Amino acid sequence: MTSSSDPAPRGMTVLGAAAGSGKTGVSIGVLRRLHLRGVPCLPFKAVAVVAPDDPAYAAVEPWQRGVLHNCRAAGLAVRWWNNPVVVDLPRPGAPEGDLWVRGERVGTAVVAGEDSLDTARLPERLRRLCVEAVEEGHERLRASGAWVLIEGAGAAGEVDPDNDLANQLLPARAGLPVVLVTNARRSGHVNALAGMPSLLSPAVRPLLLGFVLNQIGGTPGVAAVGERVTAATGLPLLGAIGYSPLPEGYDGSAATLELLYERRCRYVEESGLPGRLPLPGGAVEEALEAAG
Repeated sequence: MTSSSDPAPRGMTVLGAAAGSGKTGVSIGVLRRLHLRGVPCLPFKAVAVVAPDDPAYAAVEPWQRGVLHNCRAAGLAVRWWNNPVVVDLPRPGAPEGDLWVRGERVGTAVVAGEDSLDTARLPERLRRLCVEAVEEGHERLRASGAWVLIEGAGAAGEVDPDNDLANQLLPARAGLPVVLVTNARRSGHVNALAGMPSLLSPAVRPLLLGFVLNQIGGTPGVAAVGERVTAATGLPLLGAIGYSPLPEGYDGSAATLELLYERRCRYVEESGLPGRLPLPGGAVEEALEAAG
């Protein structure tokens, strides 16, 4: 995947240290906050691996599931260019699923790691189809001029950088500031975050802005964990989000989805993240524009 020769749109990229790190939760919160302020914002996920583990998925096509929440939080319908490549698993943890590209089922794909797609394991025709779809989808968003939030898939480092569309190739192409996220309540996730910069390609590392500790905000251990990760990575702690379970009685209905998005927005705001992210009109974005 080649780099775009034109200026990249304003926005940011969210990458996870592991599957279940909270990438989508952070993305939902940021997108809903911007939407409520009338800022045009577009979600983008190069590759998503989904399974029938969310009741909201039952009402939409498989190719729409990867960015269903991101798009709805931003007040948008899901279009194929928001998520060009989707692997739809028959059940959580299944090793293989249906491969959807540009909203069409084109074959099957084996999952790498927990929730990643290794394009090197695809037949050449399908590999090329995936790469071209991601490039086209990203170009549509880039050309729109809107603020774009790119979300990775699974964990960076599960797939060789040359074959990882979601966490390596697309972030390098987009050239947006990268925020790392980990779920501090899960075993091994903090250590994975500490080692994550070394797993990113040389094109992505200079884009790193800092990290977010998820599911730990408000607890006594925040400072110590943050200092440990900063010492290992050289990156600043951007925010710590508190424990944020699904709303009670969550059933995927419109009412519970709205409650979910509002809560994610509140968690992001309470963490102090907005003041440290390159959001429209914010100090971080202004500083980046001045430097660029």
